[in-house]
Parts: sequence; structure tokens; C-alpha cells
Amino acid sequence: MPTRLKIAEKKNTLADLSLDNYRVNIDVSTTLVENHLLANPTLSGFFVVEDRQIIGVVSRQKFFEIMSKEYARDIYTKRPIKLFVKNNNYQSLKIDVYTEINDAVQKALARPPKYIYSPIVVTEDDQEIGMLELSSLILAQAQMFSTINEKLISQERDLRRYARKIEKEKEKVKEYSEQLEEQQINLQTSNKLLKTQTERLEEQKEELSKQSREIHLLNKSFADLGSLLSRKGKNTFNSLAKSIDSIIHFTGEVNQVCDSFREKFKGIDRSTFLIERISKKVDNLSQQVSIVSANLPSDNSRSSSFKVIADEIASLGTQISEANTTINSMAQQLKPEIKFLLKISEKNKTVVKNLERDAQGTQSALNDLTKLIGQGKND
Repeated sequence: MPTRLKIAEKKNTLADLSLDNYRVNIDVSTTLVENHLLANPTLSGFFVVEDRQIIGVVSRQKFFEIMSKEYARDIYTKRPIKLFVKNNNYQSLKIDVYTEINDAVQKALARPPKYIYSPIVVTEDDQEIGMLELSSLILAQAQMFSTINEKLISQERDLRRYARKIEKEKEKVKEYSEQLEEQQINLQTSNKLLKTQTERLEEQKEELSKQSREIHLLNKSFADLGSLLSRKGKNTFNSLAKSIDSIIHFTGEVNQVCDSFREKFKGIDRSTFLIERISKKVDNLSQQVSIVSANLPSDNSRSSSFKVIADEIASLGTQISEANTTINSMAQQLKPEIKFLLKISEKNKTVVKNLERDAQGTQSALNDLTKLIGQGKND
């Protein structure tokens, strides 16, 4: 808020004004007094003094008024001023020097009409210190009012500016109040939400506590189950290891049988090839015998013998050919089965390798499970 002008605190008194203090002794010539007043037109009057005591007060207006009358100059100009005072003295208005100008004006205007424009005698501690014209007093009052008016106008401008500032501040306060109200609503909503969340947290806490107990029981059950699984797993692993060893042994025997079949098939192939060659030679021999028998006379005894031999050789060739066909047929039938057996053997090798790797992993898992169970018991 701007500093307010405290006009009433400054006392505008008679002490702030210029006072006339022209004093003359009772023995001074009236002409000298008149000349001094004419030389100083601003003097409001003069004091007449006897033995340093003021015995009369004469205003400028009254002095020249009397002196302008008929025969007045003949009476007073060549005589002392005491005669003028003796004939024209009056009781002047006395006001203390620390009286406010407004109060002094009111007192001066309250005098009788014939004295209203007479100078005012200003005193201090009941001693006359000067005199003052009413016009000077009224002018001082007017100047004082003008100064006060200017200050009031300036104060009014300041108050208007302050009022506008207050209005802006009110708008800000209103806006802030609305924001604060909104924040309070949000805060209430947040408090409700926080309360709800707190209740949920309590419920979750109870649920977690319940779950913790259940997990503890599950851990205990898991530990017991783990111990059982560890024991069972070791037994199973041992059985699995034995089974793997048996499979490995069986696979080895199957591989040996397959190798034996390979060798036997090679022998069969060689025998079949040899029988085929023999069959061709027997067939060739049968043809030669048939040619020889055909060239012999029909009554020749050797012709009958050759024919019998040729028939036997042909019969033998037919049997050899049938035997070779049977062997080849059996070999062809056995080859897919042998190949299938070989494939199974190869697969068994892969399975055995996988079983060995899985067995190692199972052993590692069992070891880890044993350690975990031991830690669970310690916890």
C-alpha cells in the first residue's frame, strides 16, 4: 500500500509566516514615521514603545486614514507620535504565534466589522513579536489550502492507482482461491484414493502374509519332495545307467551281427556269381553234348549215352539255375531287413549318445537339487 500523505500532522501556524515588527519610540516625530511607512509599502503598521514596553499599536490603514483628514497634518506632523497614539489608539487582537492559521483566520473574522481589517498582533509567551495583515493571513490560508488540495489530488491519484492494484490483486486472489478450491477438491480426491490404496495395501499385506505362510509350507513340502525325488532320482539314475549299459552292450552285439551279415552277403554274392558261371558252363556243355549226339548215327550206342548225359547235364543246369534264382531271391528279401537292422543300429548309437548326455545332465541336476534342498533346510 502506498504511503498516505499525513496532511494533518504538519501544523501550519503563524510561526511559518513573515511578521512585521516596525517599532518606534513615543518621542519619534510623526513625519519620520510617515516617511518610513511610505518607503515600505508592505508594512502593515507599527508598534509605539515607551521604556521598551509597547503602549500602542497603529495599523497602516488607520494611520493614513487619520492623516488624510482635514487639519490632521497640521496637528500631528510636527509633533511626536505619542500624540497620535493617545488620540487614536485601539485595543488590537492578539494571537499566539503557535496558533494554526485556520484558527487565526476564524478569530480575526470574528472581530467587529470596524476592526475586521486591522492588523493582528502576534505574541509569544504574552510578548508582542510582530503584526500581520488579515489579507496576508487569508493568503497564507489560501496557499495552505492549495497545497493541501494538491496533496489531496496526488493522494487521490495514488489511492486510485492503489484501488486498481487492489482490484487486480482481488482478481488474482479470486483466481488463486479458485485454484486453491480446485486443489482442495483434488486433495480430497487424492486422500480418498490414498485411503482406498492404503486399505488395498493392508489387504494385500494380509494376502502376502497368508501367501508367505503358504509358500513356507510349500517350501517345506518341496524340500521333503526334493529329498524324496533326490533319493528316487538317484535310484532311477542308477537303473537308467544300467539300462544304458545294457543297450550299449546290445547295440554292440547288433553291430557285430550286422557286420557278420555283411560278410555272409559278400560270400553269397561270390557264390551266386560262381554258380552263375557254372550254370553258363553247364549250359554250354549241354549244347556241345547235344551237337555231338546229333551228329552220331541213330543206331550208335554212344548216341544214346550222349543223349542221357545231355539230358542229365540239362537237368543239372536247370537245377543250378533254380538254386541260383532261389538264393538271389532270398538274398534280395534279406537285404532290406539287413539294411533296416543297420539303420536301427545307427539310431541306437545316436540314442545311446543322447542317453549318455542326458544322464550326465540328470546327474548334474540331481547334484544341484541336493544342494538346493540342503540350503532350504538350512534356511
